[in-house]
Amino acid sequence: MNRISADTMFVTAPYEPTSGIIAVNRKGQVLSVSIDEDNVVSYIQNTLSNAELAYKMSARCNLPGADQLFVARFSQLFQSGNYGEAAKVAATAPR
Repeated sequence: MNRISADTMFVTAPYEPTSGIIAVNRKGQVLSVSIDEDNVVSYIQNTLSNAELAYKMSARCNLPGADQLFVARFSQLFQSGNYGEAAKVAATAPR
């Protein structure tokens, strides 16, 4: 498991410039953490092998990288005649 600090975090807060968080650990070090929005969905899908989580993260957070998952889900629902759910998938597709 990767850590940003070996010490316990004392306080955290949102950090607007990076859309991440800023934290202060017990030693007084100030740390900034953010995710790479362009690659996090691909990482979840390929490294963690969790397509469902990648799909949900992409839809909920409007993140790129799961286009093929949205297309596959839309096609499956559309072909099975579930047009309403297929429309919902299309509406929640990111960017």
